[in-house]
Amino acid sequence: MKKLKTLSLVAASFIVLVVLIGFYLDRFHGFHDQHVFSGDLDRDQVTNQFDADTDGDGAANLKDGDANGNGKSNQQDLIDGAKQLVGVLYDPLKGGHGNIGGNMGFIVCVDVPRIAYADAGISLDQLLKNDFAHHPDHYQTQKGTNTPATPYFYRRVRNVYDYARNNGQLVANATYPKVGDIVFYSRYHATLVVGTYSDGTYDEVEASPKQVYVRDHVHKKWKKRDVARLLNK
Repeated sequence: MKKLKTLSLVAASFIVLVVLIGFYLDRFHGFHDQHVFSGDLDRDQVTNQFDADTDGDGAANLKDGDANGNGKSNQQDLIDGAKQLVGVLYDPLKGGHGNIGGNMGFIVCVDVPRIAYADAGISLDQLLKNDFAHHPDHYQTQKGTNTPATPYFYRRVRNVYDYARNNGQLVANATYPKVGDIVFYSRYHATLVVGTYSDGTYDEVEASPKQVYVRDHVHKKWKKRDVARLLNK
């Protein structure tokens, strides 16, 4: 009888474990589609991460309404890309310790616009790298610890902010949001606008340590903030 009780307890524990794992996999997940960065869509031997013309049609990504050539607008692609990130766990190590969290598919706040734009065929990494090559003075290089040669240059909010500010793509205290806006809550936190409404509210996708995993906020009331408006000048 005691043996049967032990077996029943083990079976019950196993069922609970399976349920918990199922819940975890259903609710949370990691980002593992690195092909949006490492791939070569137009086969020009330049990876998507640093390709100024991802689909190879002769139009620079920011001037190409369909930068990845898939028949959908950049706005729709980045909306779809951002929403697919909902449920991805936030990296509590913020890329530190050899990027253990990132290798497991966890992300930080700036990865939301970075990945969403990459899904649309527009590489923020390429924009920053090219801008730095011509205007290193646009960035706070911190004695060489914040340059494209360092691991996290492309994953720092302040670098995206400085890129936008120095290239006429920063709207200070924006009175309304537009789809694709990268919203700066500070120089160290940003979200992405994925929907707007006639009543002045908007939807955003955000990765934040306080929220544990990526969430979408719908019909938020807009408050004036600085935004990087790359798609709609």
